[in-house]
Amino acid sequence: MFWSGKKMAEFIEGEKKIGPNGCDLRISEITKIPEDAVIFLQEKKRGYLVNGEFREQADVKKPIAPNKDGFYELTHGAYEVRIANKITIPKNAVGLALPRSTFNRLGVIKTESALWDPGYSGTGTGTIVVPVKKALIHKDEYWFQFVMMDAEESDSQYNGFYQGEKKK
Repeated sequence: MFWSGKKMAEFIEGEKKIGPNGCDLRISEITKIPEDAVIFLQEKKRGYLVNGEFREQADVKKPIAPNKDGFYELTHGAYEVRIANKITIPKNAVGLALPRSTFNRLGVIKTESALWDPGYSGTGTGTIVVPVKKALIHKDEYWFQFVMMDAEESDSQYNGFYQGEKKK
């Protein structure tokens, strides 16, 4: 069963827009994923191969800042976007960060959400793909609708690689 937005809001820090069954969230930063990089993922080693050499994610992705009018100017390609809110998933729930329907209607595609496991806490990320020449998205726009749903309580909680991730 999906949680009400009001109930979920207790587990989401910072500014949010509370809806009937979710909370709309803004982002805090964007980095462009290079089109010519090779993704490298092996157990706990995560990053990119550039000219055959391993590089950490932060060394390869290019930060994007809003222009003087407050708009992110996103050209064709893939981007990692960091959610501005710290989210803590309680032990009896799982979460999903879904694109707001406006993004779908206008042709900005967000990859499907990964499951946010019980026990996760941090400012997670999502990936968006801009399939058109350019997208102008204001820095104050809500990008994601976060939802939580009931989960059977487990003896184990998330304690993986991304636990506690924060805004840069």
